[in-house]
Amino acid sequence: MGSFFRDSGVRWVLGGWTVFTAENLIMSEYRSEIRRSWGGSGGQGAYQSMYSLLSAGTLGSTILAYWRFARFGVELRAGPVPLQLRFGAFVLRAAGFFILGQLAPPLNLSAAPIALGLTEVSKDLSAEVRGALGCPFDFNAYKDRGEVFGITRVSRRPEIFGLLAMALGGALLATTATQVAFYGLGPTVCFTVLAMHSDRTQRGNGQLSVEKEAQTSMLPLLAFLDGRQSLAQFCSEVDPVNAYTAVGLAGLAALRPPWLRW
Repeated sequence: MGSFFRDSGVRWVLGGWTVFTAENLIMSEYRSEIRRSWGGSGGQGAYQSMYSLLSAGTLGSTILAYWRFARFGVELRAGPVPLQLRFGAFVLRAAGFFILGQLAPPLNLSAAPIALGLTEVSKDLSAEVRGALGCPFDFNAYKDRGEVFGITRVSRRPEIFGLLAMALGGALLATTATQVAFYGLGPTVCFTVLAMHSDRTQRGNGQLSVEKEAQTSMLPLLAFLDGRQSLAQFCSEVDPVNAYTAVGLAGLAALRPPWLRW
């Protein structure tokens, strides 16, 4: 363990994740104060620009450190990655893609032949309906859903834990300490802290309602285990096309050629 934290790549990568986490905590915690400090109507735009710039800079520096040290330093495995770890990585990545995919609007597969000119939309339909039929996403599918629906039954922070699942898939395939720090330790601490902070701030400003907090859990699957949510109801609300797409993307990640792995 001592050699792990003495590794230069680990220190640089964990330092980047730490600064990224702290930057997000400060910018979200003091949002009102930062916006007011600019004054005038441009405060919100200036805040968003500053937030985006800081996040891009801190995360970009972490990625740069990973790129510099990922193949060097403390080596954890000399031979090929065992098959069971590869399968575990596939499952975690599929879970991450699945979670994020359920947040996205359903894919409209019938839009492809329309876009290619293979199918013609009736001109008797309104312009709004014709446009919706030709759009690759069905943006109206979830317009009438409530606060708790679909993937939010698994976790009320699906976007965070979806990214974490994908990152942990990379950690299972890691061969150096820097890779474990980048895909495993750093994201686990960062995303867990940010999920807890989001709960706290949204509880304070009213964005997290009492009803939603009572019916859902921050940690994935906990609401199923303690009986607050029904697995059957969740399964009935899963979008199958997005789910199949998620598994396909995880398969592509597993089968990608060596030159795409870094």
